[in-house]
Amino acid sequence: MILFVSPHLDDVALSCGGLVYRLTSEGRPVTIASVCTADRPADRPLSEAAQREHRQWQLGDRPYERRRAEDEQACQVLGATAVHLGLLDAVYRCDERGAPLYTDDFIGGAVHPLDWQCHLPQVRSALAPLVRSATQVYCPLAIGGHVDHVIVRSAVESLARPSVLRYYEDFPYADLVDQFRPPAGLAYERVALTTHELDARIRAIACYPSQWSVMFGSAEAMSQRVQAYVARTGGERYWFVVDKTRPDA
Repeated sequence: MILFVSPHLDDVALSCGGLVYRLTSEGRPVTIASVCTADRPADRPLSEAAQREHRQWQLGDRPYERRRAEDEQACQVLGATAVHLGLLDAVYRCDERGAPLYTDDFIGGAVHPLDWQCHLPQVRSALAPLVRSATQVYCPLAIGGHVDHVIVRSAVESLARPSVLRYYEDFPYADLVDQFRPPAGLAYERVALTTHELDARIRAIACYPSQWSVMFGSAEAMSQRVQAYVARTGGERYWFVVDKTRPDA
């Protein structure tokens, strides 16, 4: 089984849809494990950040039921198996007094110490059996610094051997050229996408209207952004740790 780890219910489709479609078209089993998929805690008031996200998504007070359905549809397009790990999104996580851990700083801000203490072990525990059974593991580079992406990367790195681990470029964050620098100690392999693979990636992203409408404004703009990025990078790029003990490294 090939495992793609998605912090949220759209990250793999956004970033890796072409490769996932290629692998499943070749008959190779692919699992997309999405980490932050839980419904909002009913006993806690929504933080301002969560209220803002809900207004943008336009899915009501309990949006994750619909978001999980969007993900199931996208995984069907890509031919992958969807696994929802049932952990809370950053905008819902609170301290022991019920105060939100993040307000406007969950993208590009520091990971809250309580998240390192409590949330990271939960992510590791949920991912561990999947990573153990995977022959290849893909996780986000955490370009853009979303705290959920940073935590997921840390969790996967603690579980997967470097030889089986690949990092994907978090789209659309990676499209912001001034935020992306080639990671130190990593090299990349490029997957040049066919027309069908690129189309599958776009169709999968289109399954998340609650998200692409916020990020891109329209389906047409989303398609254009994806095509432009793929043209600029030559496909999808996957990063790996350079083995400096090899003479050709």
